[in-house]
Amino acid sequence: MKKAIIVFLSMMLISFSYSLNNDVYALDLKQEKQNIVESLEDLKNNHAISKKSKKHIDDAIEKINESLDEKYWKNGSELNIKEGEKVLNVDKNSINKLDSILEDKKESSIIKNEIFMINLKIAEIDRALVDNAIISIQEIIMSEKGLKKLDKAIQNFEEGDELLDNNDYDKAMKKFLKSWDLIKQSLKDPNVKKMKMIEFEGTGDFNFDGVPDVYLKLIDVDKANKPKQVKIKITGECVNGVIHDDASMKIGFSTQENLSIVFFDEEFTTTNKWFKKYDPDKKINPVVITTVAEYFSFPSSGDDLIQMNSGNEFGSFEFTNQPIGEIGEQTGWTGEFAFNGEPGDYSLRFFLPLTEPTNEGDSCNFVSSFSIPTTINP
Repeated sequence: MKKAIIVFLSMMLISFSYSLNNDVYALDLKQEKQNIVESLEDLKNNHAISKKSKKHIDDAIEKINESLDEKYWKNGSELNIKEGEKVLNVDKNSINKLDSILEDKKESSIIKNEIFMINLKIAEIDRALVDNAIISIQEIIMSEKGLKKLDKAIQNFEEGDELLDNNDYDKAMKKFLKSWDLIKQSLKDPNVKKMKMIEFEGTGDFNFDGVPDVYLKLIDVDKANKPKQVKIKITGECVNGVIHDDASMKIGFSTQENLSIVFFDEEFTTTNKWFKKYDPDKKINPVVITTVAEYFSFPSSGDDLIQMNSGNEFGSFEFTNQPIGEIGEQTGWTGEFAFNGEPGDYSLRFFLPLTEPTNEGDSCNFVSSFSIPTTINP
């Protein structure tokens, strides 16, 4: 086998964007919601507004403040997939509270106009939040069933978008809520995520809660003509166990084509210190995939990266109960392995055993496999 230098493609991490109909949204979406609260506070202090309307405004402010809870947000313009539906429901409730003012025949037209514009802004923010969620999960290669759910989510989003363009924010919000529900449903089937790296180091968030579930780093990248080590830190949840007997994760190499059935396992030698010493064939056997259907399930072929020797209970990965900073202070597994191979463009793929996500969608197995674009140069 030729000696090679392994270089991980240096790629920007996934970025999200959003678009709105007007230009007032220069800040992030969470800040825009806070600005709405401030606008409502100012409106409540207007001497011309009725006592009854002030009560509706107080109720709306309480709801919007509830939606600003940190547990719902990944950053200022993205919601956790699991929690996002709660934010949209709370926003819909706040709009309903403010709609009561619009129905009050005694309230002035000036006040009603301001309330109407605030309701439009709330709905526009939620439109952007749903749009961002759709953009984020489009980076995942999903099963056929998952793709159908995502298509329906996009259809509902587009219908809501059209309704909002016509200022029908109430019906638009119903469409956005339906879209979010379909987004969550689309993630209930095993998925493959492309993990991207910056300067040979990166993290991956597999349940869309804003906390990384896996950390990878390519070690000694500048040392030529030697197999390169990959350092991994991954939550115990992702490998389905906290002891060697019940924890597993496998690797494979493929072309970079989506859903490729051409794998190059015979061209690679994958080693680490433990397998060099204890594994009978002195290597980890990479996964062999022969059909697209196998792409979305935990392979029966290949050795687990996480193993134990029954004689001395020594494994290639170690589990720690101490918080690991690189994966959001979660507990999990840490380990390293090295590999080299024939020159070419490949994907280094990691297979996780969790292929049946929970109904709550709070486990790592939104993703059953993740991959890193990999180039091996002569």
